Amino acid sequence: MARSPSPKSPSSQSPAPKSRAPKTASRKPAVPAKAGTTLTRENLQALGAERLASFLMELAEHDAALGRTLRMALTAAHARDRLGKEVEKRLRAIQRSRGFLSWDKLKPLAAELDALRHTILEDVAAADIETAARTMRLLVELAPSIHERSDDNGYLSNVFCDAASDLGRLWGRLPNRKPADVVEDILTLLDSDEYGTCDDLLSSCRAALGTDGAALLRATLMKRLQALPLPRDGEDYRAIGARFRITRRLQDLADAMDDVAAYIEAVGLGTHPDRFIGDVARRLLDKGRAREALEWLAREPAEAVRFDGASDDLRIEAHEAAGERDTAQALRLKIFHTRLSLPHWRAYQRHLGDYDAIDAEEQALAHIIDFPDRAAALAALLEWPALDEAARLVRTHADTLDGRNYATLRPAAERLSEAHPNEATRLYRRLVEAVLDQALSRSYSYAAKDLKACHALAPMMTDAPGLETHEAFMTHLKTRHRRKLGFWSLVS
Repeated sequence: MARSPSPKSPSSQSPAPKSRAPKTASRKPAVPAKAGTTLTRENLQALGAERLASFLMELAEHDAALGRTLRMALTAAHARDRLGKEVEKRLRAIQRSRGFLSWDKLKPLAAELDALRHTILEDVAAADIETAARTMRLLVELAPSIHERSDDNGYLSNVFCDAASDLGRLWGRLPNRKPADVVEDILTLLDSDEYGTCDDLLSSCRAALGTDGAALLRATLMKRLQALPLPRDGEDYRAIGARFRITRRLQDLADAMDDVAAYIEAVGLGTHPDRFIGDVARRLLDKGRAREALEWLAREPAEAVRFDGASDDLRIEAHEAAGERDTAQALRLKIFHTRLSLPHWRAYQRHLGDYDAIDAEEQALAHIIDFPDRAAALAALLEWPALDEAARLVRTHADTLDGRNYATLRPAAERLSEAHPNEATRLYRRLVEAVLDQALSRSYSYAAKDLKACHALAPMMTDAPGLETHEAFMTHLKTRHRRKLGFWSLVS
């Protein structure tokens, strides 16, 4: 009887498997975790027009503002010739309203008015420019009635100011519009404006006015100015206000017509021409008249130059434009030395050669460290940044730093905490003591957080002259301020 082959015999073994290439994991394209579910324009479009229309219809039944927006959109798409009437109808409905506008209604109303403004400027103007101008003016004229029945926080003011500027541009697109009509409309709006709605109206009226209209408006304003009593000490505040408004309008008109000479003349007609020295210099510089700009800046009162410094950059720019690079550099360095202004220092350094820049940097750091106002010096070193020098300043002058200057000391403490825990602790302690010494209960929560920061830094502190341990500081603090239970309740 034939024997069955042994399992171990070669004849019983199955053929050797063919060698296989290493199996590579199939790579799936990287897909965001929430692809298709986030609210994006593309994902919503993928839902299809029919579903989106259903959603909008359902929402519009409960949201009157959305319903009005959708009707405006449909009118713009299918009956543009009626769009102006629809916008006017809505604006007049708002105009007839008399109820007080509470704070929660201001933002939605501002959004609706701004949407109507865009509709007028884009869709209505494309179909009928005269209707667009008339409707935009109606929007501007809504301002007084709405301001009177609301406590606006800026939303509505911005919309009305934008509408006034748009109105000036729409007037400029009207065919065959007479300059006298433009002047009359401008003055009507300006004279009735008690809320600053039309402050920027003139700036957009250059095309609408033209040369003839600008001359007529200027002549009218000058006639009004001449009718006012001459300025004198103790002048009635109404006359002062009227003079100011007229001269400001003459300045705005000059800007609209890009006429620097007229702007300078308008400044001279005002009661305080010194206040506009920088404005005149800016306009002269923009015209490439650097020498004249410097002459105007030389008229600035010494006190304004010393304390305000608003014209410093204008002076530097004017000297550069006049080819006086050394004078501009000297002024940048002077400003840095006086006020530790690092932007002026960096501008100064950019104009130096490599070797000069290195030496100047060392001198600048030394000047900051020795600056009499220690808090300003500390802020400058942090902005530089030069943390080692900032830590050295804190070690040397911590006792002179005012703990009430939390805007400087707290960020400084945070910046120094990692590399300089001793100095950060000194600053945090100054902050805590300033609050407790004056019993500023409203600031106890901040002092408690600063004390917590001291506790966190305690393990990293090292022995240093004049710096007591955290435990000793806590003992002294509790002894001096044990009665301030409101603070200690926050600490515990």
